[in-house]
Amino acid sequence: MDTANGRVRVRAGGRSEKVRQAVGEATLAFLAEGRLTFSVVDVAARAGVGRRTVYRWWPTRHDLLVEALRTHVRRAPVVDAVGSWEENLRALAHRLAEFAAGPVEVAIAAIMAGGQHPEFNQTVLEQWRPAMESWHQLVHVAAENGEVAEGLDPRTVIDTLLVPIVFTPLAMRRPMGTSEVDALVDLLLTGTRAR
Repeated sequence: MDTANGRVRVRAGGRSEKVRQAVGEATLAFLAEGRLTFSVVDVAARAGVGRRTVYRWWPTRHDLLVEALRTHVRRAPVVDAVGSWEENLRALAHRLAEFAAGPVEVAIAAIMAGGQHPEFNQTVLEQWRPAMESWHQLVHVAAENGEVAEGLDPRTVIDTLLVPIVFTPLAMRRPMGTSEVDALVDLLLTGTRAR
């Protein structure tokens, strides 16, 4: 690993990659428990990695959170804009609903909703930016194809999709059901339809 430019660099495969994965998963496990109060020592113990190694590669809790969130966001749903707007939106919605119901995502949403850790919220949003941009791209492609109304703000469309999908597991303590996701998609399709 190389910490040049403040970033952890890992060669693909080998011990370095295994350590990175173990540390990311250990940190995610603390987040799944709703804990932000863990220490570098706690993560090292849970990951089965030497404390000195963790301190050397991830000297702060913030560094550990960034590593964990990178690991988590890599699992986020991605939908290529190869189908129709309806096909793409429906596929994304169902994948997001499954993802949002996972324990890590519910815990992250709960921590963010509490508003007590603005630096954590900012880190989460930064790590999610590439995934969000890929979802916004679905709206852009649909607009180029004349499938949605002109002038739609992609962020508004995707936020309208995300809010109930994230809120349901957080507040209702259950995943959004298939029929609920389909009803939400139908509503969005009606609201975004080209006139």
